[in-house]
Amino acid sequence: MQRALLGTVLLVMAVRPVWAQADVVNKPAAGHASLAHSAMKATTFKAGSTVTNLVVLSYATGGVGGGIVLSAFMLGASWVVYTTNDYMWDSYAPPTTKQSQDEAFDATADVWRNTGKYLTFKPVVASLKLASLYLWTGSAAIAATFGTAAIMTNTVVFYVNNMAWDWYDWYSAPAADAAGRTLAQR
Repeated sequence: MQRALLGTVLLVMAVRPVWAQADVVNKPAAGHASLAHSAMKATTFKAGSTVTNLVVLSYATGGVGGGIVLSAFMLGASWVVYTTNDYMWDSYAPPTTKQSQDEAFDATADVWRNTGKYLTFKPVVASLKLASLYLWTGSAAIAATFGTAAIMTNTVVFYVNNMAWDWYDWYSAPAADAAGRTLAQR
């Protein structure tokens, strides 16, 4: 457990300079998808969901070792699925751009958009989680019970992460004109 904690701290220290530059490098222009921006959103989501997975899956497998293995598997698999899903949504159904600097963030519209993103993301990840938990434990009851618990807790993490990023993107982006161009693009 101490080695895992040390590894996490070292990883955060190594990635920290990249996070500090994320505002400049990974911020997509209004109406344009960015794979790097989607990857940053996936990384913050996975930070929260890995903690919840570790707790729930450790209990389900009967030990921290099993929880670490399954959490690590889910970390890798769902990071790729999340990044791809988010990038596809930003490419084919981009979020609205604000038309003036004083335009307020529409949380209701954002919840609906995030629900669509969730419904295209979660079935794939939930299937992976339930299947891997069943393969590890050999018990359909444990897979169903603890898999559902992990899925439900990660739903909260998903919405909090996406709403926070969308709010940040909204208030840090410049206003766009009727053609969707920012002042820098005009």
